[in-house]
Amino acid sequence: MILREEGRIQILPPHLVNQIAAGEVIERPASVVKELLENAIDAGATEIRIELEEGGKRLIRVTDDGMGIAPSELPLAVASHATSKLRSEADLHRIHTLGFRGEALASIASVSELDLLSRQAGQEAGERILARDGTVSEGLPESIAPGTRITVRNLFYNVPARRRFLRGERSELARIHSMVKEHAIAMPTVGFTVSHGGKISLRYPAGQPHRTRIAEVLGRELAERLISLPPSDRLLGWIAPPDVHRRTAEGLHVFLNGRPIRDRVVFHAVREGFRGHQIPGHHPVAVIFLDLPPESIDVNVHPTKEEVRFEDSSVVHTLVRRAVREALASAASVPPLDAVIRAPNVEPRAVAEPMADRVSESFGFGTATLDLPRPLASPSTPVVRSTLIDDREVRAFQVRSAFIVVEEEDGLVLIDQHALHEKILYEEILASRDQGIAAQVLLVPEPVELDPAEWQEFVEAREALRELGFEVDEFGDSVALVRSVPAGFESRSVDRLLRDVLARLAEGRRGGSDDLPDLRERLLQTLACKRAVKAGQPLSAEAISDLVRGRARAFQPRNCPHGRPAELRIGWEELNRRFDRK
Repeated sequence: MILREEGRIQILPPHLVNQIAAGEVIERPASVVKELLENAIDAGATEIRIELEEGGKRLIRVTDDGMGIAPSELPLAVASHATSKLRSEADLHRIHTLGFRGEALASIASVSELDLLSRQAGQEAGERILARDGTVSEGLPESIAPGTRITVRNLFYNVPARRRFLRGERSELARIHSMVKEHAIAMPTVGFTVSHGGKISLRYPAGQPHRTRIAEVLGRELAERLISLPPSDRLLGWIAPPDVHRRTAEGLHVFLNGRPIRDRVVFHAVREGFRGHQIPGHHPVAVIFLDLPPESIDVNVHPTKEEVRFEDSSVVHTLVRRAVREALASAASVPPLDAVIRAPNVEPRAVAEPMADRVSESFGFGTATLDLPRPLASPSTPVVRSTLIDDREVRAFQVRSAFIVVEEEDGLVLIDQHALHEKILYEEILASRDQGIAAQVLLVPEPVELDPAEWQEFVEAREALRELGFEVDEFGDSVALVRSVPAGFESRSVDRLLRDVLARLAEGRRGGSDDLPDLRERLLQTLACKRAVKAGQPLSAEAISDLVRGRARAFQPRNCPHGRPAELRIGWEELNRRFDRK
């Protein structure tokens, strides 16, 4: 680096260079712990002990049982851009380790008092050096078990502005805990112990299976509900059910070749996998381990090494999204509830019988579940329908021609009739279309004139359109001849429908993701929405029973296909509390 002063250009002193580098690498005590932790893991440690005082501002000490550092290499360990992890430019494109830049110890030493003590196996004793203000002491022998111990005192003592930037003790400790937990999940074979002020605050024993370590870090209650992703040689992971969510992305834990990362491509893929199963704006909970060839990724994006670039981000996006969708689909494969409907003066009947045969003429679509042409109830006179579900009696009635109130054993459920019916239809449509969306042939093929951008997308997306249910041919310059559309969309403007789909395909292509499965799902969601009973439509007692029965059979009835809530629940205890009843 060079410095310009009064028209003169001069080389910056090494210590100042390291302080500038520290501004990027070392932001707070958690940054120091992260760098030392990753060095220990790279050294093959199986036990790592972290000691802290004043949230790491006064003292950070990391001790490991790794391979250690040779005495002759100790001064190099704290020198800038000195590393054992790279030998050539080619190594930069196939990084196997967590660290590789050779900046961490030099940067830490430039803004603290650093004490480095290490011993390799076979040595009689360890050797110790001290680094402060750009100077490194001579090595001194000292007793230590094989491994390395690095002590960092008075962080930012010589950078007052940066020290004032630090938060309080508890806040800095919480950041360290969060960082250690991420690495503990990433490396369940390694043991981690954190103590603060002499008291142990975190402890994870070595050699734990993934699920056990996840339970230790994230909690056993959550771990017991996790759904496994389908097995793959490139992906291992678990997701929480859709009803478990967070307000931010803090519940997404992603690891690439053992490295914790915060990657927008993977995060977006997980959220897309949950689309239609979770309320929009909520974030899913997932633990995902990606194992990819080092040459297919670039981790040299930012000094913190939390950001990465994929050689083919669309492949990664598709891999993760499809795994999440398959896991949610497999979790839905449960036997239907044995529910029984009881109406006044009507014999009980099993609800497991298919309803489509009775009501297909109602909507002209074989998967509809409500027989709306039945006599409708007056919106001002709720009709109570008694229903047995799992030998438990529930009662239901409609209010304001929009909601169904269901009385169950443990409380009341208020159902949005349109949202619930939409979800029931959507799940039944998916179940009946394993081979893809059926096409509806148009009686008269319709020409659609496209602008240059739309025409280019059409040419590139012919196969995708066919998979979605479109049969489209070229019909002269910039004119597409539409012969069929996805079944259920024949009443829509063919011109507008094709343009909308091409726009969505182009948007997905620009975003670097294979958007076809998502687009197919959105078309099905739209179809279910069109077919569902609307708010403001009064229902007969039988139609109410059909809805309640369909709810019992649905996989995820609490949200509509778009993720909006379909029901609200309040227990009897909560009602009693609200009315101040004991």
